[in-house]
Order: sequence, then structure tokens, then C-alpha cells
Amino acid sequence: MINKVCKRLMLPVQLLFCLIRYHGIWGLKKHLFESESPDVRLIEIYDAYFSRYGSWIGYDSQFAGQPCFPHGCYGIFISGGSKIGRDAVIFQQVTIGSNYLVDSGQTGSPVIGDNVYIGAGAKVIGNVTVGDNCRIGANAVVYQDMPPHCVAVQSPTRFIQKSDLDNRFYSRRKGRLVYFRDGAWIEDSDRVF
Repeated sequence: MINKVCKRLMLPVQLLFCLIRYHGIWGLKKHLFESESPDVRLIEIYDAYFSRYGSWIGYDSQFAGQPCFPHGCYGIFISGGSKIGRDAVIFQQVTIGSNYLVDSGQTGSPVIGDNVYIGAGAKVIGNVTVGDNCRIGANAVVYQDMPPHCVAVQSPTRFIQKSDLDNRFYSRRKGRLVYFRDGAWIEDSDRVF
């Protein structure tokens, strides 16, 4: 009985230690990604953190900056090898998945540009590039390259070319309007909602 209790408590204690030592889950992810041969125990702790949310974010996926998860990272799948740019906004139930089917024309992992807004339930599959400042609508499926400043909607996906998109994610914090940029919330006194 005591062994079972100790085992149940061990993972949360290890997770807490790792979050403190590596300054959060993104610090642990960076450590694992940069290690030539990452410690299997640290990978298990990293995976356990995301599995609490029904998510899996490959430790070998690359992020240019900390992403914004407006509704938490519930149900998010990001395969290893994927590359995601700065200031990505990723809603729940999103899949950014690799395709390694030999007979497929799009084998590989997605590359997502900077300032990309990915709506709930969207899927980006295979060796595709999503340009900077794009929006991928809820439940859209992107399986071919997407040029910068586009919006992907519906299924089959269609692209709507735009000249300039502002994909900052806005929220209200302590009665003030703020947006997410470079891993932090920045007050925007110029906008009124």
C-alpha cells in the first residue's frame, strides 16, 4: 500500500522539481531539445505534464517563442519535427502533425511561420509551410503550402489572400486590454473594444 502511494506522489514531485529547475515546462522542453541524448526520465515527466490535458507536444518540436494557448493546451497534438514561429496563437483540439506515409506526396512535418493564429480543431498535416501572419479557421484542414497573409477556412480549405493581418490575441486582464507578444501580455491603450 505504501509503495502505491509513494509511486502516485513521485511523478508530481518530480514534475514540480523540473518546473522549478528549468523555469517552467518550456524551459524543460528547451533543455530536452538541446540535449544530444535527453534523459528518458525527463522525457517521461515532460510527457506526463501534457498528458494531464489530453495533449502531446513532441519535445523535439521547435518553437521560436512561447506560444499562446487561450483555452489552455487541451487536446493539442504537435508532432516532433514540427517548427512553429513566434507569437503563435493555438486554440484547443489543434493537430500539427507529421506525415510519414511513404506513398504520400507530403512526407515530413509542418513549418508554421510567425504570428499565426490557429483556430479550434484545425489540422495542419504533413510537410507544408504556413506563411507568416496567417489565420487558420476552426476545423480547417491545411495539407498544402499556405502563402503569407492568408486565411484558411472550411474543408476543403480555401485561401483568402490578405494584404495585412493583425493576429495579436487580445484579452482583458485586470480591467485592461492586453495582447500576447514574445511570451508576455502587453497593455494596448490604443484600442477600444
